[in-house]
Amino acid sequence: MFFDGMPGDWRPLPLAQAAQRYDLGEASYDSVHLADLFGDEPEHFHVHSGDLVVDGPLALGNMPGEDEDTVYVVDGDLTVHGPLGFRNLDVYTSLYVTGTVAAHDLVCLWDSCLFVGGSLHVGGLLATSLTDAGHLVVKDRLTCPIWLDDRGRGAIYVDPEPGTRFLGAPDNPLRPADAPAEDIAAALRAEFLAEQGHVDVDEIHRAVLAGRPVLR
Repeated sequence: MFFDGMPGDWRPLPLAQAAQRYDLGEASYDSVHLADLFGDEPEHFHVHSGDLVVDGPLALGNMPGEDEDTVYVVDGDLTVHGPLGFRNLDVYTSLYVTGTVAAHDLVCLWDSCLFVGGSLHVGGLLATSLTDAGHLVVKDRLTCPIWLDDRGRGAIYVDPEPGTRFLGAPDNPLRPADAPAEDIAAALRAEFLAEQGHVDVDEIHRAVLAGRPVLR
């Protein structure tokens, strides 16, 4: 399932009403719409009204056949007291938070679709490795001390606070203009490097959720 043990009162909302109230086109700067995510498959909205606080770690995401095509909406702020991991593979189940998201660490992998109507506050590491279909959209500011991105792909629209440390290739199109690129291999612990220096983002995901250190 998309989330395991998420608290709160989640209620289904009729598609026509939800699609108008929670417009993913507007939330994504017109990057993606419901039909782009789900095609002719049935779409479902489940909404949590009001702020949501979760004792982390919180793991989101699913694999094909594990959940119906669904948009989960937190109509308010989402605060995770711990790490947050989001990993979709060949499915586009989405999370739309109309307010602010705060977490100790955040990992977004592959086809994850996270839309934030307010700010995103990450206390430690933000790690992204998205496909072209993946989304991380933050309408207000991104606050995080360290951002690691090893692919330079995905629809990532963020405005990092000045001083964010960026780990990635010098030609990575996501690199903030005011941040020099730092070599990922030099910053990571050895266990997160696969053969030929490739980054093992799945192992980073597991480590962050387990509270294990990732950087040297």
